[in-house]
Formats: sequence, structure tokens, C-alpha cells
Amino acid sequence: MIVKPGYFTTEFWGSLLASVGAWLAEWQGSLNPRYAAIATSVSFAAYAISRSITKHGVASSGKPVLIPGSEPAPNPARLTVTGQAI
Repeated sequence: MIVKPGYFTTEFWGSLLASVGAWLAEWQGSLNPRYAAIATSVSFAAYAISRSITKHGVASSGKPVLIPGSEPAPNPARLTVTGQAI
């Protein structure tokens, strides 16, 4: 899996649009400046966390890395009706 540059992701554009929308609402007077700053901060913090998870979830070999203590999802083709693996 190849990680795209940040400006090619929907997370980037979503956080950018949220920030621009918050600041436009503040500029028009329909949103308190403090709330606009909070909305911008939360938006870009969520973007940073999303990118961090994406970048750290890919090993240099290009294969996904499992978080220690986690297990891969079961193969749905190998499950029985009760949900137990065959």
C-alpha cells in the first residue's frame, strides 16, 4: 500500500473546508470566534491523527502492520453460522 501525499487525501480537503467554513461563519458574525478556533483545531487534530494512523499502519515493505496485542480479522469465508472458525 502506497501512502498518498497529504494534499491528495479527502481528510485534508475535509478539514480544510471545515476550517474555511468555520472562519467564514465567524467573519459573518454567526459564530463566536472562540468556537471557530476550536472547530479549526479539532478539524486539523483529527486530520493529523488520521494521517498518523495511515502512515504508521504501513510497513516499509508495503504490508499492513498489526498493532501489538491485536489479531487480524477472521476470514468470513471460514466462519460457520455460530461465528466460530472451522
